[in-house]
Amino acid sequence: MALNSKTTLKIIDALCEGPIEGLVERKGLNEKSVFLNETRLTREQLTNKTVKVLTKLGTGKQGTFNEGSTFEDQQTTIIDVNREVGSNYSEELTEDGTNRVKRGGRDYGEGKVVQAITDVDVDFVELVFTIPKLYCIAAEGLARGQLFFAQIKLEVEVCGRDGVWSPITIELETQEKKNIIKGICTSPFQFKTQAFDLRGKKGPYRIRARKVAFAEPEDAFEISFRDFDDLPKRTPIASKRADQIFLTSIIVGKKFGTAYPHTALVSLSLDAEEYNTLPARAYEIKGLRVKIPSNASVEKSGRLNFDDKPFDGSLQENTAWTTCPVCCFYDLLTNKRYGAGDFINESNLNWVDLIEIAKYCNEEVEFVDDEGQTQKEARFAINTVIGSQAEAFNVLQDMASVFHGMLFWKSDNVQIAADHGELNDTVASAPKNVPAIHVFSNSNVVEGSFSYSGSSLKTRSTRVRVRYNDPDNFHKPNFVCIEDRSLIDKYGVQEKSVVAFGCTSKYQAQRMGRWIMQSEKLHDETVTFSVGLEGLNVLPGQVFEVSDEMRFGTRLAGRIVGVSNDSTPPFVRIDQTASLPSGSNNKLTVVMKDGTIETRDIASVSGNEVRLASAYTQVPPDDALYAIKNDSAVLSKYRCLSIAEGEEGTYTVVGVKHVDGIYRVVEERANKLDLPNPFFYGAEPSTPTGVKIRFQQIDDGRNTTNRATVSWTRGLSGSVVSFKVRFKIGDGGNWINQTTNNNSINISTGLVPGKQLIVQVKAIGPDPDRKESAYSTGVTREIPVGGTSDDTSDLAQITLPPDPEDVTIEAIGVDQVALRWGATASGQKLEAFVAVIKHSSKTDGSGSWSNSTVLRKVEARTTSVVLPLLNGEYLIKFQNEQNLRSASAVSALINIPDGIPRLNYEVIREDQLANEFGGDKAGVYYSQEYDGLILDGDASFDAISSLDGFTANIDSHFGTQLVRGEYFFQKTVDLGSKFSVRIQRVLAARGLYTSGLIDDRSELIDTWSDFDGDLPDDTNVEIYFRKSDLAATVSDFVNEDGADKILYEDNSNIEQNSDLVFDDWIPLENNVFVGRTFQFKAVLTTDHVDQTPIVDQLGVTLQFERRTENSKTITSGASSKAVLFENAFYTDADTEVTVGITAFNIDSGDYYRLTSVTGTGFTVTFYNSSNAVIDRNFQYTAIGYGTKQS
Repeated sequence: MALNSKTTLKIIDALCEGPIEGLVERKGLNEKSVFLNETRLTREQLTNKTVKVLTKLGTGKQGTFNEGSTFEDQQTTIIDVNREVGSNYSEELTEDGTNRVKRGGRDYGEGKVVQAITDVDVDFVELVFTIPKLYCIAAEGLARGQLFFAQIKLEVEVCGRDGVWSPITIELETQEKKNIIKGICTSPFQFKTQAFDLRGKKGPYRIRARKVAFAEPEDAFEISFRDFDDLPKRTPIASKRADQIFLTSIIVGKKFGTAYPHTALVSLSLDAEEYNTLPARAYEIKGLRVKIPSNASVEKSGRLNFDDKPFDGSLQENTAWTTCPVCCFYDLLTNKRYGAGDFINESNLNWVDLIEIAKYCNEEVEFVDDEGQTQKEARFAINTVIGSQAEAFNVLQDMASVFHGMLFWKSDNVQIAADHGELNDTVASAPKNVPAIHVFSNSNVVEGSFSYSGSSLKTRSTRVRVRYNDPDNFHKPNFVCIEDRSLIDKYGVQEKSVVAFGCTSKYQAQRMGRWIMQSEKLHDETVTFSVGLEGLNVLPGQVFEVSDEMRFGTRLAGRIVGVSNDSTPPFVRIDQTASLPSGSNNKLTVVMKDGTIETRDIASVSGNEVRLASAYTQVPPDDALYAIKNDSAVLSKYRCLSIAEGEEGTYTVVGVKHVDGIYRVVEERANKLDLPNPFFYGAEPSTPTGVKIRFQQIDDGRNTTNRATVSWTRGLSGSVVSFKVRFKIGDGGNWINQTTNNNSINISTGLVPGKQLIVQVKAIGPDPDRKESAYSTGVTREIPVGGTSDDTSDLAQITLPPDPEDVTIEAIGVDQVALRWGATASGQKLEAFVAVIKHSSKTDGSGSWSNSTVLRKVEARTTSVVLPLLNGEYLIKFQNEQNLRSASAVSALINIPDGIPRLNYEVIREDQLANEFGGDKAGVYYSQEYDGLILDGDASFDAISSLDGFTANIDSHFGTQLVRGEYFFQKTVDLGSKFSVRIQRVLAARGLYTSGLIDDRSELIDTWSDFDGDLPDDTNVEIYFRKSDLAATVSDFVNEDGADKILYEDNSNIEQNSDLVFDDWIPLENNVFVGRTFQFKAVLTTDHVDQTPIVDQLGVTLQFERRTENSKTITSGASSKAVLFENAFYTDADTEVTVGITAFNIDSGDYYRLTSVTGTGFTVTFYNSSNAVIDRNFQYTAIGYGTKQS
């Protein structure tokens, strides 16, 4: 019988928080959901017990794994012994050279080993023995040379402080008798005794192991000399016998009986012969049990089934496993153990609002699988593990993103909203529209105006790559790609990579990709407006409607002045003469007193009286808002993104365009959408009226010049998005064109007193046709001489703020400067002005106001400000309440060489990249014409559907220049560890008046008051940065090629799930910052759409400062001394730390050696003249760069 050691690997895996449903049952065996090295357990493994599986579901009162179940919770310590018990069989031979065994010369190796255990705080002991070899070999006959068994009799005992020895029984599965090891082995065989409970004894303890001879000693071997026939009985056979045994180690342990409450566990017992290394484990489980609505039941897939049962507002008492993302989100939000329950009470949440979202998530949607078969699954399901700590809000937002949800706080309660369609919207030919809950019009918003913004077509994704966890490949990441071939043909491949959080369905990932693609295409516009208390009628996530006179070209909304709800027919009187737009199905929507809206069909109109087909359910209050709409005049729908409280009881509402039916397209129940059109295209815009010219005299203290303000009123019909103004000086002058979104412009060039100024204005409609009205009748006014005016124009005199005086600059320390100024001007005080301070990187005094960037705006009366030290020119002007500035900038120059040694870690220059300014751009682009980065426009040439039918001036089609744009540096900087690093900006920018170029000026050159054109006074560029103490990884950015990627937070990108947490973006001023990972961006802004900044140079320099670290006295000891620096230095292939040693009590001939000098420390060894290691006291001085932070 061969002896084989049997080793068992015992593992306890903590799965997750509990309680859970358990392992997924497959073919009646839960253990089939256990995977070892990506291989599912087989029935044979379970039957033969080479693998044993136990589970704990994570209840609060679960018990421990006990020894009877192959596990016991314990902490053990191994004591190495490695002592032979007794000895191997041996023989003593005669001395006469006859090669015979002396009589009584056979030694059967009896003996003992006693080992002390000094640890008295142990509960049990186990002994490990090793038998190197065990056998005997036949010496004669046919079996000569063959192996036969041998056996060892072993007695083991333990005693405590009382000296009483207690036996430890040895029982092996392969042995017939206790305390006897019998068999054959030619390689080491190891076994362990059963655990002996020491809790009945008091320590310290002693262990005694004895190798005992059998009653007949030769019974230890199957082949005995007594059986010799041919050989003499005293023939030596020691070389043919082996029965050594060693006490290898003693295992002492403490039982602590931890049950790991509230933690789901799986324990595995694995045969080490089958798994010689620790295998990778994976478990397919049905996870956390959570509360579900009272009217729901759980299907096998985890989907909730509501069966049209009424909801009573409560949750079921018993928890259940489900894939419903709303229930899982609610559990994480309210759980006090692992969620946010310490901050959010269940009473703060209203399930009446959540139930509709839950129903929408669990509604079955159809899809066609890879086999071409129509299948069904829940619309949104979540299967995820949250395996690392993260900010609570980020985790909750990730959870909510599964059902397109968003979180917000209102009235001390957490509110949840979701972007979703209506239930049972399954018929493509009869779509259900999401109802609006409120209407806003020019009549109830501040200043009667709405502000719209959108994204450029050039920045939209043409391919969306969605990552999900593939259950057919052990839930490893897999991808689906959704693309729009028509957009790819136009703009090329612009891929967006996103993570479908908690998604394990390829088809759910496909729906997400289509939703992102359609959202970028359809939800391409945001609206912003301010409103009074009516703003509280809308919450984030809710849909509202907008009736904008500017878009309809006529007023279709206003206020009610009277109601007769009980008459036949009922009617409403409105604040204007009622006129219905062209189209059918006219309706009147009214906002009721409680903020809700009701809509009724219009029967007819007469004067200001609108007769209704049926009465409202409640009488609309006087002054209530109304809106008229029909199939042609459709109110624009928006989904509320945010509401912010403003000044004087106002609220700012921001909404994103909402298109009914996008959900049907996402779920492939319709091939296209019939988009509502908020504009009237039946006629071109009306010609503007009421054109007026008002002259002003601008006095800068040295000269008086004229400025003309031209204003007008838009026409009565047609949609208008901008105006084109043309003017000329005198009848023989050339027309000069300007385009604006406002109802007025200022003219300050070419205004020669005594000549005539002639002005005309036309209106321009929206894309794609941009239809234009006729020009207004020309208005002519004589340009006044200073101090005079005629009776057809208003003359006003404006005095510019004075120029600053006595501007000085002084360095403060190494990082800052103090800028000081003064001013004197008759009748003007500094208290009325703001000091605008700009900086130019030019150090030769050639800096100008237009080629500098804004550093600060402070009250001028302070007469001084502390600023960051930037070599170059500091320029200052005063600005008054009318935003007029000093005629001339006054400057101070500073250029101080850097006297502190620093190490240039990296110099990043975006303008010197192979592809200049090759980083991500939002609202900016690189202009080859100006060789710099400038602001982009808000329209695209490809938005023209047909050039043949295009009636507008094509030069005006590209829309309005944006007033803000961002450029994200191409590289993310990772310092390798958290360091303090000095960051300096590299920035050179200038301004450009796009309408003030020579090619844009057509008047006679003799009439030009300024050859150089208008001063671009209102542009700026700032560099921002954000940092993290963590390392950036590929998974942080979910980017296919592994390159660093900025995570946008606006509506052009989807925020991605990431463990890397950055601080907020902040402006970069030369200083020392602490972090590991840094990202940079430039923000370009302008106050006027006809001005743009041009960025010529853009970058940052990262430097480590040189520093010296001195130690206290250190004792080396009589060996090599490893020393750690108090703060580690930065090192690389070209940068080292220099270490100097000051040693004390040195004898003649003593010396030292430095080894292993790194950024974290070094090793020093002291020697005497005989090269022996000695003990000495020393101090060190280390010089290097950078300070590593904890």
